[in-house]
Amino acid sequence: MANIIGTNGNDTLVGYFGSDEDTIDGLRGNDTITGRIDNDILTGGSGNDKFVYELYDGIDIITDFGGVGKGSNPSAAVIAEVDTLIFQDRTARNLLLVQNGNNLEITFEEVADLGALIGNYLIYSGEPDFVETKVILQNFTLENLDNLSTLGNIQFSAQTSISDSFDVVNANSTQENPFNKNTVTFFNDLNNYVIGFDNSNDVINGQGGNDSINGKTGNDLLRGGTGNDTLIGDLGNDTLVGGTDNDLLRGSTGNDTLIDDSGNNILNGGTGNDTLNVEGSTGDNLLSGDNGNDYLFASNTYRYPLYSTSGNNTLNGGAGDDTLNVNGSTGDNLLFGDDGNDSLSASGYYDYYYFEKYETSGNNTLNGGDGNDTLDVRSSTGDNLVFGGDGNDYLSSNASTIRGSLFDSSGNNTLNGGDGKDTLIVGGTGDNLVFGGDGNDSLSVYGYFESFQEFNNVPGNNTLNGGAGDDTLNVDLPQSDNLLSGGDGNDSLFVSDQQYYYNDDGAFGKNTLNGGAGNDTLNADISKGDNLLSGGNGNDYLSASGNLDGNIASGNNTLNGGAGNDILKVDNSTGDNLLDGGNGNDSLSASGALGNNTLKGGAGNDTLTGGNGNDTLYGGNGADTFAFNSYNQGVDSIYDFNANNEFIQVSAAGFGGGLLRGFLSASQFTLGTSATTIAHRFIYDDTTGALYFDQDGSRGAFTQVKFAQLFGGVSLSENDFYVIA
Repeated sequence: MANIIGTNGNDTLVGYFGSDEDTIDGLRGNDTITGRIDNDILTGGSGNDKFVYELYDGIDIITDFGGVGKGSNPSAAVIAEVDTLIFQDRTARNLLLVQNGNNLEITFEEVADLGALIGNYLIYSGEPDFVETKVILQNFTLENLDNLSTLGNIQFSAQTSISDSFDVVNANSTQENPFNKNTVTFFNDLNNYVIGFDNSNDVINGQGGNDSINGKTGNDLLRGGTGNDTLIGDLGNDTLVGGTDNDLLRGSTGNDTLIDDSGNNILNGGTGNDTLNVEGSTGDNLLSGDNGNDYLFASNTYRYPLYSTSGNNTLNGGAGDDTLNVNGSTGDNLLFGDDGNDSLSASGYYDYYYFEKYETSGNNTLNGGDGNDTLDVRSSTGDNLVFGGDGNDYLSSNASTIRGSLFDSSGNNTLNGGDGKDTLIVGGTGDNLVFGGDGNDSLSVYGYFESFQEFNNVPGNNTLNGGAGDDTLNVDLPQSDNLLSGGDGNDSLFVSDQQYYYNDDGAFGKNTLNGGAGNDTLNADISKGDNLLSGGNGNDYLSASGNLDGNIASGNNTLNGGAGNDILKVDNSTGDNLLDGGNGNDSLSASGALGNNTLKGGAGNDTLTGGNGNDTLYGGNGADTFAFNSYNQGVDSIYDFNANNEFIQVSAAGFGGGLLRGFLSASQFTLGTSATTIAHRFIYDDTTGALYFDQDGSRGAFTQVKFAQLFGGVSLSENDFYVIA
């Protein structure tokens, strides 16, 4: 162990070359001090001293390393004490600056060449030799360094150019872009490892190399630059900017902002209300908001719309009320809201500055997770999977028109509300699958305006399934073939033409409506298509009717009530419809209908009402009622009338002729081909089964009208007729 003391002049002091621990003190003057091998204690004394560190020198302690302090214009006295630390003939990697109490510890791996001269010996190996090194600057902090390389610095002399050194900038720096105090910038291509101060606002810029930077406590700004960087904000409201290549950014505790736009990156906000942004990135990024109300963006940049986000990104909001956005992205993205009331969007958008529309073209998966979530894939051209999860969710994939320009939603999307009371809306030209899940859900398919003047009906072939619960399913103005299934519960299914829009084309698709179990309402009113309506189990209401305003239902519809006491109606329609009540006491009506309809009551005590056409009526098993509103509404065929327990019901107001409520009097009924008294009103030809009505009997002013034809050789009497008002 050597104890070397210099003079008051400019000394060159070198420690013993062997494995011993030297103590060197330069005293006054501008000294050059080299500790050599093993752990040395070095003191420069006053003056501008140079401390030289060579390969395998061990852990050296410099007791009085002098910096320029925090001022941009240091005094002459300060400048006179600035020292330089030189790592002789060395490059460095994985550089680590750690503030350990009052001391600054500099640790790195030295890179020895394939042939390295150590003293008088040549050391050769097939690969570079990495040697861990540490220098401790006692009573020294990062802010005591400044970008004054002519006065003092920390240098790696084997670096190839000035850009391969690094400098440390403080708040009073004369740099073009000064930041807060404790700013560290590495202008190199090294793998830097930096830990900032506790309880301070650090600015650390990694620049080149694979950097690892930890801001510690405080509101820090960390920049990775080029290379595969790891940035950790730690405690505080931090800003982390990854730069190019594949980076890992972790905000940790606090309200952090994490930004990256190149490479395949991992961003984790940690605890707090964080903002994670990879707008314009072409890589495959993973963004995790973690705890807090976070904002996660992998969208096409609104600032520079030509730089589209094209990677396949994964966004996970974590716990809290989060916003996840990949609008305008061209990649296949996965968005998971997790716990909380989240907003997830993979929609197109309109740039009002450039007057351009940008559609989201990827096949995206959106999962809201728990909570009342909003999931939006409007104006998307991809085939998206949208799942609401638990909670009362809002899911949308409809088209829209902005400034007269159509934003189509042309993909074949799948929307699943999950548990809860959900609202699901689709539109556009795609063939969509919409499933409500458990809960009382609302499922809708809407048309859209092609331009300011032209409205476009629903063109896609959509499938809607309400799932368990009391659901409402609506396809408004369909020109396509849609399938609606209510599932369990008391559901309402609509494919009607609501006449909302001027000059729309109406609803003319061939739609299938299945109510499922429960007391359901199935409505295809004013539809021009050939629709199939099946009520399923329960007391259902099925209608494919027109209205008295001239809006007709012109399709040939099939209505099947299924089990239960059902109501089936095709009133004021023009098509040839088939109505089948199924089991139960059903009411079937074609009142005012112009087509030739077929009504089958099925098992149970049914009521069948024909319309203005020549209808076919089958009562089925049970005590059925065949109702006629007027004598001049066509000739209906009755195939299975049972005189023992069934009735022909007629309306006194519709038939006239002085009929009174109740069972028909004997004087008003006769067998034969015509009335023989002035009291006769109903004439039944028991040979042919023809049933006539004569309003004035044998007077002759009124010509009898055939209004029904009975088959099966039925015998009738006045007791088989019942008159209502």
